[in-house]
Amino acid sequence: MVGVAYRGKIALDDITVEFKVESLESSNGMGFGVREVVTLKGQISESERVRLERASNFCPVGQAMSKGSIEFEDEVRWSSGETAPASPMPDDLQPLAGNIPAIPKGTVSGMYLLDTKEHDESGAMTSEGEAKISIRCGNLTRPSRWIVLGGHSTDGMVPGPFPLAHSGWLSSTVATLSRLLPFGTQGPDGLTVELFMPASPGGVASSQANAAEGLVGYRQVQRRITVPGTSSEIPLSTIQAALLRDPMSITYKNGGVLLSHEVVVG
Repeated sequence: MVGVAYRGKIALDDITVEFKVESLESSNGMGFGVREVVTLKGQISESERVRLERASNFCPVGQAMSKGSIEFEDEVRWSSGETAPASPMPDDLQPLAGNIPAIPKGTVSGMYLLDTKEHDESGAMTSEGEAKISIRCGNLTRPSRWIVLGGHSTDGMVPGPFPLAHSGWLSSTVATLSRLLPFGTQGPDGLTVELFMPASPGGVASSQANAAEGLVGYRQVQRRITVPGTSSEIPLSTIQAALLRDPMSITYKNGGVLLSHEVVVG
């Protein structure tokens, strides 16, 4: 949104974002939903607010979980050296039974760090800057809290939005498979999940233009899952059936995570 405001010459002085993550029962098995409130600060007209609201609703990372913009193919490898494509899944495949880790309810707050914007010698903004992200959720014994830095800045300084989002997808996939797959006495040692995602055509400029116009920008991703053992010990169909239970995989495939979305000028 900072980039869209800059390109559109909108006087955006500051921005904060609040997410409320709720646990819920859903027919597709996702198990959670998000309510989002974006607060803008500055001399912003109603038409400019609407433009930024559209950009917020179509930001590249948000599209991945609200509009299913990530088109991914799965490949499974066994430690025995066997490899098999896992996409598409059979239409009649049933989700694997068993208990999986739930995504806990909580809050995520993003505070824009104004002084992290970067400019070239002519004064033009080259990187939108970073955000401080505070995460709070319930735990078995006490509330848990984390602080993460992320955003658009000089390469290597902080992780970008997509790496942060995808790390959650990877963690969810590993947690689900480690619970559901029949590893036997060897356990899940050797279970790994990797993502391969080519650079977006057109780069940041194209992504911001799509967001400003309310266009979905589809991205191709390959997910590689490596499991211990052989395909006879852990069949491909069992792995696919377990993936049908993974909350973040369901979110990336179907979208629909947003329960409500509000952009206000405060």
